[in-house]
Amino acid sequence: MADENPQCTEQKIKEAARKVFMEKGFDGTTTRDIAEVAGINQALTNYYFRSKEKLFRLIFEDVHREFFQQIYAIMAQPIDLRDKLPLLVEAHFSLFAANPDLPLFLLSELRRHPDLLTPPSKDRPVFFFLRQMQQAIDEGQIRPVPPLHVLQLLMANIQFLHLSRPITMEIAAFDQAAHEEFTRRHKDIVIDMLMSYLFTF
Repeated sequence: MADENPQCTEQKIKEAARKVFMEKGFDGTTTRDIAEVAGINQALTNYYFRSKEKLFRLIFEDVHREFFQQIYAIMAQPIDLRDKLPLLVEAHFSLFAANPDLPLFLLSELRRHPDLLTPPSKDRPVFFFLRQMQQAIDEGQIRPVPPLHVLQLLMANIQFLHLSRPITMEIAAFDQAAHEEFTRRHKDIVIDMLMSYLFTF
């Protein structure tokens, strides 16, 4: 271990920390858990990152950035809402399919630690998206529903599907393959529901 590249050791710790934090959250994780998954001794974890709190913030910032970069990139595109809304739904589903623990991790940790969020900036793509929706309302292109409600509808209909996965699988007696097919159908329903509601009035 003494001969191992420090950068490799640091990366190994971060990868292990991400896995454990995503599964157990901040409160349920110990540095011993992280060290065991990383295959190193606990002293090295403390040496590289000093505290669980510091390591958690680094991991949360990475996860938060990875998630919102993709979503914000779509929100910022100067394209019609008829094209943008399906892309946003598709992106959410793809992200959560690749990272099934992501919705619960983000929501639970932000609820417990709201200071993890940086102060909102009016330049953020989400505000561009909300202004675009308001303009479409003003021009009579979509149903006059406050844009923030539409954003909540979009997120709720996607995130709850993943949060409720164990319950759905139990009720419907789904195996993994059946739930994946159910998720694909649900994605199409969410897109159709949003588009029909907003553009047919």
